[in-house]
Amino acid sequence: MIFYSRCHTAMLSVRCVATFSSVNSAIDTWIFRLMWLILPFTAGPLFAEALSGTERSFELGVTILLWMGWAVMLVASMVPRTETLTLLRIVPPMAVVGAVWAALSTSEGASTPILILAIVTTCLAALLSLRPAVTDAFADGSSYGDETRFLLSTPGALLLGPIQLVWLAIAGGAVAGPLFLLAQRWIIGAILTIAGWALAYFAVPVLHRLSHRWLVFVPAGMVVHDKTALREPQLFRKEAIDALGPAPADTELEDLSLGAPGLALRAALVEPSKIIRNTTGEEIDLTEVEGFVVSPNRPGAVVAEARRRGFQIG
Repeated sequence: MIFYSRCHTAMLSVRCVATFSSVNSAIDTWIFRLMWLILPFTAGPLFAEALSGTERSFELGVTILLWMGWAVMLVASMVPRTETLTLLRIVPPMAVVGAVWAALSTSEGASTPILILAIVTTCLAALLSLRPAVTDAFADGSSYGDETRFLLSTPGALLLGPIQLVWLAIAGGAVAGPLFLLAQRWIIGAILTIAGWALAYFAVPVLHRLSHRWLVFVPAGMVVHDKTALREPQLFRKEAIDALGPAPADTELEDLSLGAPGLALRAALVEPSKIIRNTTGEEIDLTEVEGFVVSPNRPGAVVAEARRRGFQIG
């Protein structure tokens, strides 16, 4: 009877953690949607003031572009998918850059309340769009049936500059040319539009690849879906995983985290298994491992989901 009571209490605890994680993700996502919804009222006056001293055609054109960007992101925020996750990483930071530009472009200087409200709300929207609970909700929106997806953290080397450069290529490439065209700088505008859109076309898939790096729980076990580290998604059956939990710093298990920051999780295997590491050439790098290390954005939520599905935790 005591044993049953303890097991029942443990199961309730796991369910509570999993439920709290799900609720927290939903709350964060809806707060982001609300912040984005009110941007025309909080940041709109600053943009209007910045554009008021420009040519009518430029003012009208930029206003239309701003409304289009806002509407596209608003619709995308209501459809959590891996595709809209990439938009989530592109558009909200652009709003911050736009607000800073508007603050610096007002002819007589924007009033303090308008300036503060615009900068604060655009920054909050951008920060919320990058929260792990929000990005996980978008990644999991593309899941099938009884599976749950958790995003893996961005590799450390990419955080030191390459990701920022890719974002700049997309954002700058998409808007620089049209802005020059609206300013009636036809030649340079046409050149920048063609070159910028071509650059953005090749840069978007690079950023989108980060939206497809997941740790996926399925009925049979757990899948590492990360073509940056592995050539193909790798399934590890539940009964083949001896223990899943925080990884010590001196672990000798195969590192699939690619140097991502944050708490890493280790999965020790009952028996050695073979994985195919991703390589730049055509050669197949078949490696036998006794376990592996990954860095999900929300390791606590991953462990809670693993407990719920009956994985051994340790």
